[in-house]
Amino acid sequence: MIKFIAIFFSMILLMSMNAHSQNSDTELTFGVNHIAIAVTDLEESENFYRDIIGLKQIPEPFGLGIHAWFEIGTTQLHVIKAAEERTERNKYTHICFSVNDMDAFIEKISEHNVAYSDWNLNPGQVTTRVDGVKQIYFTDPDGYWIEVNDEMLD
Repeated sequence: MIKFIAIFFSMILLMSMNAHSQNSDTELTFGVNHIAIAVTDLEESENFYRDIIGLKQIPEPFGLGIHAWFEIGTTQLHVIKAAEERTERNKYTHICFSVNDMDAFIEKISEHNVAYSDWNLNPGQVTTRVDGVKQIYFTDPDGYWIEVNDEMLD
């Protein structure tokens, strides 16, 4: 009887391990829900992303007066008044938006005196990647680097 119980529990253990390994082989699917940034002046950042960049502002559910939410395709940008000071940031850490008309976008930000550059920080220049995608770089009021390119993804 003890031998039977040992075999029985061994089989249950093996079946459990097999079920676990099957579950751990499940491929997860990911999407980007939102990006959140902390800013010092919510109104200034809200105006920048809505009026200068041209993102569509969407309702935020908290109503605390410290958030501004924007729609970016199927993703959102959450701008939160939570930073105590503005800091210089590394350009390698950046948010990238894609637009369908780079010339129209450059004209729009130029009307608001937003200085942009290519990757090498040459003022007023556009980088053209080897695949033909055009890119520009600039910072928001809190120093977050933004890339805008014309590679529209489906």
